[in-house]
Amino acid sequence: MHDLPVEGSVPTDLDSTQGLPDFVNRTIACLGELGENYVVYCSELSYLQQRLAEGRFHLAVLGQFKRGKSTLLNALLGDDLLPTDILPVTAIPTFIHHDNQITGQVHFFSGLESISFTATEERSLGEFLRDYVTESGNPHNQRQVERVEIGHPAELLKQGVVLIDTPGIGSTLKHNTEVAHQILPQCDAALFLVSPDPPITEVELSYLEQIKQRLPRTFFLLNKVDFLSDDDQLASLKFLAEQLAPLCEGVPQVLPISARTGLKARLAGAASGWRDSGMLQVEENLVDFFAREKQQILHLALRRRCGDLVNEAIMQLQLSLSALKLPIAQLEERIAQFRQSLPVVERERQAVQDVLAGDLKRAIARLSEEIEKLRKRAKKQITVQVENSLSSIRDPEEMERLVRRILAEEIAPFFTPAMRTLSDVVRHVATDLLILNQKRSNALIEQVRQTAAELFEIPYHAPAADSSYTSFTAPSWSSDLFVSDMDPLGQRLSRKIFTQKYRRRKTVERLREECRKLINQNVEQINWTVRRSLDESFRQFGSKLQEQLEKTIEATRTAMEVALERSESHSRETAGREIRLKQTLGELEEISQELQG
Repeated sequence: MHDLPVEGSVPTDLDSTQGLPDFVNRTIACLGELGENYVVYCSELSYLQQRLAEGRFHLAVLGQFKRGKSTLLNALLGDDLLPTDILPVTAIPTFIHHDNQITGQVHFFSGLESISFTATEERSLGEFLRDYVTESGNPHNQRQVERVEIGHPAELLKQGVVLIDTPGIGSTLKHNTEVAHQILPQCDAALFLVSPDPPITEVELSYLEQIKQRLPRTFFLLNKVDFLSDDDQLASLKFLAEQLAPLCEGVPQVLPISARTGLKARLAGAASGWRDSGMLQVEENLVDFFAREKQQILHLALRRRCGDLVNEAIMQLQLSLSALKLPIAQLEERIAQFRQSLPVVERERQAVQDVLAGDLKRAIARLSEEIEKLRKRAKKQITVQVENSLSSIRDPEEMERLVRRILAEEIAPFFTPAMRTLSDVVRHVATDLLILNQKRSNALIEQVRQTAAELFEIPYHAPAADSSYTSFTAPSWSSDLFVSDMDPLGQRLSRKIFTQKYRRRKTVERLREECRKLINQNVEQINWTVRRSLDESFRQFGSKLQEQLEKTIEATRTAMEVALERSESHSRETAGREIRLKQTLGELEEISQELQG
């Protein structure tokens, strides 16, 4: 049996996964005595505790929109269950667990009671889901759906596996991309799905960097290979492996599949079609992986999440302890100062966001300028050769063959280096703009950090520019975009009906139009690819900085208010509180060190 293509490595020392339930229990016991301000940590830790006890393993299908994630899950389930469409569909994370019958449950952010559904002959679960998980049924998540849980009797789910369908990254629907990033902490491993058209993008590679930091296991699948010839499939696999290599340890393996073909075969009960689609190998190797490594990977993923929660709680404790040491009058004064600074901080934050949005427009404007220069160069270089053929060849069929050959030979050599050159120009422009924004943002975060430092003497580090900005990668180019509407039968008929002069004139007109369309298609492909990378880079940059700012403000404010509340009570109670916080802090620091060890 071939191993499923995988990225990452699992420690061979089983001791690294042992003792995790004890770590979780100890942390809950420590934080449980500290009151409601630490309930959120206890709640998340209890959730980890429950997953450990049940052995519930979260396997997410991740990737860019329209790669076929929902179709892949349908194929694995053997059921046309999840909605699929030609437009971006999945807008809500969907968790699929084992059940003896097909059921659905919708959970909401707004505190509304969840809605349950059981499939019947009159209405399928797929019809029910469209009202909640798709953009057509729930545009921009107006219904405030947090997640959807599905029960299904698929054999693959009986081993405690929960499959997760996620919104695609990189679509025009910004909230889908944000949800796709937010779902990562809930995942233990991932099937990362790509397809040959378009090739893997810079947005996907950037997303993979986050996945690598969070997940112990990532499996790579190349979908939609049924549209490729054998040679093109090999070329696509080679190109994808080269793009993934910098993110992986060693040479990454990529498994070619056709989820669409596999689903059709599964529904029809065609074993040979299931095998030929590549899905049989995926299914067998997943089952083997779950049997051999699921428990260890689960412990490793939950260990990382537990470590994150412990470190967040340690930061909160440090802030609380520092605030408790301040006299009441001084603490009240500092709280007032901090509150007075927040409106100013908010106005400056909005100004920073406005400048960032303006800089993105400037980067896009520069991209548009470079795109038009590229379009002119392409027309000048490629069209000249085509026009020479159109003017020198008399026979329409010979003319078409020659023009086809010219385009096939000229498109890739022209556009591949042109893409790299244009990307370099735009990257330099965008990097310079983001560095300036980094300085503005650092000044704002430093303002909040200074306030926190005066109160609690706790340092804060703003993110660096190079970790907030992503570079561009030139896509591959296809020379077969040129499609002729001529056919042998039509040629034979036209020779009998029309004169050569008429046929030549019509062929010249059509070939000129096809040449123009082919050049514009390649130029717009470049424009789309670089534009998407720009949008995503600026979005991630702004989101990361805003997250750091909000986290600093909230942690500081909560610690001050708790400290004031305790300080205004009896001093002996406050002293006892401080002792408990110090003891808890020491215990959590010890747990953190053991988890890291």
